[in-house]
Amino acid sequence: MKWVELIRVRSSADAIKEAIPTLKEKISEIGQSTNAEETFMAHHALYDGDLSVVVIWNNDSHPFKSREGLLLAEQLQLLGPVDHAVWIPVK
Repeated sequence: MKWVELIRVRSSADAIKEAIPTLKEKISEIGQSTNAEETFMAHHALYDGDLSVVVIWNNDSHPFKSREGLLLAEQLQLLGPVDHAVWIPVK
């Protein structure tokens, strides 16, 4: 089953810009140390202070908030409010 873990933080553009290098490392580690199909970051198209981390999973487990996602969400809380959700495709 394919599912998506989406972790979004709302902060200031400056705080996001400063955090991106560290976040790139963390996301790369998630991609290398897990069976995640894909990992990436996305900026909001209109608000420079919004950033999302996306982890796409494709495995036999029931969708859940992964340990890696929970740790990343905790780290992002230092920047601002965080929304951590798990999404599944509509059939």
